Amino acid sequence: MKKKVTMQAIADELKLSKSLVSKALANQSGVSEETKELIRLTAMKLGYRINSSNKSIASSKTGNVVTLIPREDLSDFEYWGKIVRGIEEALSEMHFSMILSGIDISLPTSDGMPTSVSDRKVDGAIILGNIPPAYILAVQSTGIPVVLIDVHYNQLKLDHVLAENYSGGYDAAHYLIDYQHRKIGFVGDISYSYSFTQRFHGFNAAISEFNSRENSGIEAWHFIGSRQNHHTPYSPEELEVALTKPDRPTALVCGNDPIAFDVLQQLEKLNIRCPEDISIIGFDNVQKCDWVTPALTSIDACKDQFGIRAVQMLFRRMDNPEIRSEHTMISTEIIERSSVASLQS
Repeated sequence: MKKKVTMQAIADELKLSKSLVSKALANQSGVSEETKELIRLTAMKLGYRINSSNKSIASSKTGNVVTLIPREDLSDFEYWGKIVRGIEEALSEMHFSMILSGIDISLPTSDGMPTSVSDRKVDGAIILGNIPPAYILAVQSTGIPVVLIDVHYNQLKLDHVLAENYSGGYDAAHYLIDYQHRKIGFVGDISYSYSFTQRFHGFNAAISEFNSRENSGIEAWHFIGSRQNHHTPYSPEELEVALTKPDRPTALVCGNDPIAFDVLQQLEKLNIRCPEDISIIGFDNVQKCDWVTPALTSIDACKDQFGIRAVQMLFRRMDNPEIRSEHTMISTEIIERSSVASLQS
């Protein structure tokens, strides 16, 4: 049986007093924000469960819910917009209002946290995207109910809505295998998000399963280098090196649609045709998939459903703060368009 982590263990780890740790985890005054953040992160690392459910939450409702998103992701609102719209519509049906706040995640929580959260002017928070755990722990410490969308840290026992990213990556690779492709690559910085990592693992699983039961194996390429300040999470330089070689993949699974759009432009500059020379599958099925040439085959994760489910889970948490947290997985499906061609057997 796993030993329960105590406040004393956190205090010993940081060489601080137990009373200081207790005050920090209770979000009491008299402890600097930097020290609170350090203690929360250490508690998370050690596996201490920060339970904010028995904190006193004002009985008078504000009628507001804050949606937090990294500020840099606001530029990709075609993707996040579907989720935000689902949140806003579901809250409106409950006669609540949504406050959308972009967070500069490069700032410490003491500087970057919206006053709507720090001053407890909201009844709950929905957190989207690649928000650092320090911010999530700081919101949780206020006693405001929290639901996460598309962000995952194993140590955080919070309600969470995710796509079936593993299955989506698996299905994308399997789809290309069915179209007789035997040289398939995955494109995307897997350190960018939990979703990318799961899509990558699903991609590899489909290829491994095929190779384990067939005599002719599939060659898998992994273009998973960091984005190197590129605006989308992949390394164009890494991919271009492979694309300009005679022995190159015949198909690519991209970590998301913006990567796929960039790759289409790369192929055009290199005089490589899609899908005649290389087939491409994206992920997320944004509207632009229908506008590009060729129209992009993509994995749809039903993003508007994310927001609706997150609101349902948030109100469930408001009404029953002591219940165990849940993960809701939204299934994916392939939307076929024109960017994939079949190869001859």
